[in-house]
Amino acid sequence: MLTLHTVQTSLPSPRRSSLRRHALQLSRRRFSICKSSSEDDGSDAPLPHGGDQRQQEVLAKIAMLQTQKVRITNFLDERSAYLTKFTKDADTEFDMIGQNAMKELDQIGDQVSIPCHGRIKQYIASSFSV
Repeated sequence: MLTLHTVQTSLPSPRRSSLRRHALQLSRRRFSICKSSSEDDGSDAPLPHGGDQRQQEVLAKIAMLQTQKVRITNFLDERSAYLTKFTKDADTEFDMIGQNAMKELDQIGDQVSIPCHGRIKQYIASSFSV
């Protein structure tokens, strides 16, 4: 009689990744499938449905890794789309803030320069009359 048990294992990443990706990997659980049998565990006899035990385990692990790859790829695609939208929104907002600041500076400059021009004209007029 064959029974399947899930065993939690930790698989190291094949390449270095960012801290965020590393935290994601740590937060996800990875499972592997183990076959246990009431018969002799040391035998490599072929399974009734074809293939030996080692091949079946490797195929199961490959299928699980491919599923995890698809999930991670989908997650990264979603995050990438979100960050792209966030960046565009932030750029638009920064541009608006900059434009508003320039308008306000122009208005304040006009308010300051008008009285200064009037005083300069008075000074010039008074210096010529003396």
